[in-house]
Formats: sequence, C-alpha cells, structure tokens
Amino acid sequence: MAEFARNQKNFARLVQNPVFDLMIRLGRRRRRVYFPPVNNPTSVPTTAEKRVLYTQARQRIAALVADEPDRIARMAGIVAVLHGLLPHFFWTGFYRVSGGGLVIGPYQGTPGCGRIGWGRGVCGTAWATGQSQLVADVHAFPGHIACDARSASEVVVPARDAQGRVVAVLDVDGLVAGAFDEVDREELEGILKDWGEV
Repeated sequence: MAEFARNQKNFARLVQNPVFDLMIRLGRRRRRVYFPPVNNPTSVPTTAEKRVLYTQARQRIAALVADEPDRIARMAGIVAVLHGLLPHFFWTGFYRVSGGGLVIGPYQGTPGCGRIGWGRGVCGTAWATGQSQLVADVHAFPGHIACDARSASEVVVPARDAQGRVVAVLDVDGLVAGAFDEVDREELEGILKDWGEV
C-alpha cells in the first residue's frame, strides 16, 4: 500500500501545480480540469482507503452530473472519475440497454466487447436480474465473457432511470482475483442511485 500512498501524494502535488489548475467556462459554470493519476490495477486499497476514495469520487461525480441532462455525458463523467481515482480499476465502463441487448457505452481501459446479450456473462446477468454482481473469480463464473483475458474479478451494477427500469450496467474489472468486495458494490450502487436521473 506504500505505492498507493505515494501515487496519492504525487497526485496531490500535480493538482497544486498552476498548470493543472486550468479553469474551463461551460455555460455559466466553471469547472476545474481533472488529470487523474495513472492506475496501478494490481494495487488493491484497504477497506478504509476505499471508503476515502469513494467519498472523493462521490463528491466529484456529484459536481459533474449536477444539472447535466444528457445520460451519456453523465456516464462518461462517472467513468472518468472512477477509473482515474480507484487504483484497482483495470476496466471501467457502461453497457447501455439498446435494441434488446447491451451496447458498449463510455468506458476507459482496453477495448471491450461491443455487444452483450440478455443474461450472458456477468453484465448480461446483472441486466436480466436487476441485481449487482460481485465476482471474485471471473473464470469460475458460468458463461463469463472474456473481453480481456487478463481480467480476474468483476463488479457490475445496474443503472436505473427515474421509472426504475435498468437502462445500463456499470462494469468494473480488476486484474487481481478478489479485488472487489461489498464495499465496492455498496459504494457503486450508491453512486448510481444518485446519478442524475429525474
């Protein structure tokens, strides 16, 4: 975890650098440009470290999704914050419900699967059941779809619209078996509960 602490300290120095303190005017709002640290997806933070990181992520995401009517823009912002802030996230992205299947949406990481069918793999199962899927070892999951063979663990959380329908799933992969736990599931569900759907 010393490497994790060192990365956080280096990131804090970067943010204080005036070059990185650029402001962009978007309509009447001003936003700070966010340059995330480079992930080390084999470094899994402790439970306490995860709570701190998710608190920071929720604050940043709340600012990004506030007053943003476009769902895909909100998805992109959520993915950018999570992938940049959580060091154990190897692949982070949304699959959107479209035309009877899941279609890849905003994501960060290696190329993902373009389409996933109803009930197929971890993402399709989360969509079909409407329940989050926490998988410590993806190779033991029946019907797992290996978009990247290096993925070892996964957490998938359904995203719902204002009427309660699943409109997408948030998929996060890790390189380490058991990288995700109930803290990740709970925090991601909390983020998607307040993701700006009205």
